[in-house]
Amino acid sequence: MKIYFVITLLIFSFINLASQVSTKDTTLIVKKDYGYITYAEDFYRLYSLPLYYKEENLFQNIYFLQLALEAPFDFVNRALTIIKTEDEYQKYKDLLHMQFNYLIVKNYIYLAGLYDKENYYFYNAQFKDEIKSSFEYASYFYNLAIDHWGIVESFSEKVADNKSSINMDILIDRAYKIKYGEIDYAKTAKRKLKEIDEKILMMN
Repeated sequence: MKIYFVITLLIFSFINLASQVSTKDTTLIVKKDYGYITYAEDFYRLYSLPLYYKEENLFQNIYFLQLALEAPFDFVNRALTIIKTEDEYQKYKDLLHMQFNYLIVKNYIYLAGLYDKENYYFYNAQFKDEIKSSFEYASYFYNLAIDHWGIVESFSEKVADNKSSINMDILIDRAYKIKYGEIDYAKTAKRKLKEIDEKILMMN
């Protein structure tokens, strides 16, 4: 039942934001104060994570990133870097899709962290049921991160295999680190799930 609560929370969060969205000729269009947003790069620019973030910040980020994944890319001459060839353009698109999915995973990890109690002490016993419920929510989001990480790895492989040169060094460096396991949020999430299991066992 508690998992259903989390799913319902996600749905309501998305519905609240979806009220701003309409479709026109199967293209996603969002009306903002400064005009219509249609392209993947525009949704990416909406990504924002304040220093002291809350659930709604994370849900909103995931929502906009999912829209970015569904939206078409902007015209080549308005790309986030200079594109000269078709191979460069393919690398650019794969790189951004990797980045969108990478950030979705990070936001799932952050959501899980909001529910993941770092330590359990004997004086917390009176709140045992509430803490267990919180661990269930954390586990749910850690598992979402694990499930989504394979998509990130798939795009990192495509980026690394494409030898075209584009001026997005930070993201390209990230792609190689993901490919070779230097960055692995699935591993992080699995470690956190193991820690949760150990804490629940101690509580019991």
